[in-house]
This record gives sequence, structure tokens and C-alpha cells, in this order.
Amino acid sequence: MSATPPVVDMQPWFDGNAQQRAELCREVGLLCHRIGFFYVTNHGIPYSVSETYLHALKAFFALPLAVREAIDKHRSAQFRGWEKLGSELTNNQVDYREQLDIGVEAEAIAEPDPYYMALIGPNQWPQETELPGFKATVNDYFERLSELARQLLRIMSCSLGLDENHIQQVFGANPAPYLKLIRYPRTRAGGQGVGVHKDSGFLTLLLQDEHAGLEAQANDNSWYRVDPLPGSLVVNTGELLQLVTHNYFIATPHRVINSADQLRYSSAFFYSPDLNTALDPLPIDARFIEQARRSERHHGEGLMASRAEMAAGTGGMQSQLRPRVFGDKYWQRWVRSYPDIAAKFYPGLHD
Repeated sequence: MSATPPVVDMQPWFDGNAQQRAELCREVGLLCHRIGFFYVTNHGIPYSVSETYLHALKAFFALPLAVREAIDKHRSAQFRGWEKLGSELTNNQVDYREQLDIGVEAEAIAEPDPYYMALIGPNQWPQETELPGFKATVNDYFERLSELARQLLRIMSCSLGLDENHIQQVFGANPAPYLKLIRYPRTRAGGQGVGVHKDSGFLTLLLQDEHAGLEAQANDNSWYRVDPLPGSLVVNTGELLQLVTHNYFIATPHRVINSADQLRYSSAFFYSPDLNTALDPLPIDARFIEQARRSERHHGEGLMASRAEMAAGTGGMQSQLRPRVFGDKYWQRWVRSYPDIAAKFYPGLHD
């Protein structure tokens, strides 16, 4: 395959004719099937807006340590806020990155039922006096990314022969996206910036600064670079799009290793549905299902294992569990990555 992911120009989706839009949908569908990684350009978010957001992201990590510690993730039952280096686990190995997680702003639910509704709640922000305009800039970018994700899901719906609004309707009334602001120091020898994993949701949009480090796994198990491309965002499909498309779309393993001496900054946006959304297979054409069934690469592709599965010896990406609703999968993601926070707030429910 190509040494780098393909570039998809989204302009025809916004102002092209019916034939051009259909061709774009076909192209995106094939990329989601064959690779699961691609760049998008002319995506509707101005370059100046992305640069302003990236500047704000860097300014946050330049705040005094005490200011960042005041919104430590260990204070949040919703796994929101800042975390120091070495706080997160991927595939049961320690990652070497510093980050801030932001979700949909909401009041916490006093008696959550089902259990995963406990993940609904407030964000943690630095005080406005400490970083003026930061919250507004992040929230603006959050909304812009949400709209772009909705457009991409429309394209993907069409590529699968569905009505363009089908997947978005499946998402339910209250989607649960979240945004991760990240700073990578140079990766330690033998370590990982973030370890090999698949994204646990439906769709990821990644903004990178000028420094390389992201790598994705090819179908032959080799690794290729996903280097920064000015003006673009990286798109990759997550585990749940793989699941609901009968493995026709593929969730590609990827990792980050920052081998340079410079700090590397990036921002990952994960677009996922209402926590109560049932993870039922989409009614896609039988020919797509048959293609996945006949492909060894697709048919045997698993999901990221839960913490309990890994403890029992299941490989990191060979889970046999099939979550019933998105909230089940979302819960697994946070508990697997932050077992200490889960044990603190949910002592009887952290496996």
C-alpha cells in the first residue's frame, strides 16, 4: 500500500453536483474498508481557526504546574480534566504523554441508571483569569469538529447504500463526543507515546502540529507514517463502525512515538453516539457483508479487550465481547485506561 494515507478533498460534498458527491462517497467508503485512515482537506474548518485553537492548546500546557494540577483528572468521576505524564494505560502499558480531556458539558446524574450514565457530567477548566479565552476557543472548535463529523457520517452512510442521515439518526438525541488535547515529549527508549490501539468509538478527527510521530498499521502488519499535512485533518474509523458494518469498515491499529527532541502537540476528537444507543448492525447491502466475510483481514478482526479480559489473558485487540449499547463500550474504554480513577469513584464497578 501507499507509504502515506490518501488525501480526500471534501469540496465536492459541499458544492459539487450529484455525480461528484456520489464519487466522493464511493471513495470514502473504499478507504474505510481497505485502510481506515485518510486525510481530509477543504473540510470546512478554516486554517486560521485551527491555528488559533492549536495556539490555545499549547498555551494550556505552558501554564504553571499548580494550575494544571488544580483540574487533575483524579478529581473527576467522569474522567475529565488534566493528567500528568504516565497517567494512562494503553494495552496495559504506560503511555508517555500529557493531556486534557473535554466532553459534552452537563450536570452529573445523582443516581445514574444504567451505570454508564455516571459518565455524563461537567468538564474541568482552568480559571478564565489564568487563560483568557481558552474555554471559548476549545468549545468553538469542539462544535466545528462535531459538525464535520456529522458530514463525514453522511458521506459514510451514502457509501454504504443508506440514506445519508441514517447513521446520524442511529446516534440518538444526545451524542457523546469528547476532545483530547495532547502534548508528547520525546518518547523514552523502548516506550510509547501512546501504545498500539484502536479507537473505541465510531469516528476520530485528528489535528497535528508540524511534528511527526503518528503511525498506522498496514494490512501486512508493517507500519507507515501519518505525518502532518498542513490544512488537513486525519480521519480514522473506530471499533464501533467496524462492529455495526459487519467488519466491512475496518478500525486500524495505530500508535505514537515521538522520536524527535521537540515537543509534539496534537488534538484528537472522538465522535460517538448517545450512551443508550443500541449497537445493532446497520442494514447495509449483502455484498458488503460478503466482502468482509471473505476477507481474512476483516472477518477475524476483533475489538480492544476489556480490563477483565486482559487480566484473563485475552490479547489486547481480540475481545470476544460484543457490547449491547454504546455506554457499555464507553465505560470499558475509561476503566481500561484509568483503573485507579475507576477504583476511586466506582469501587464495586471497575472491571
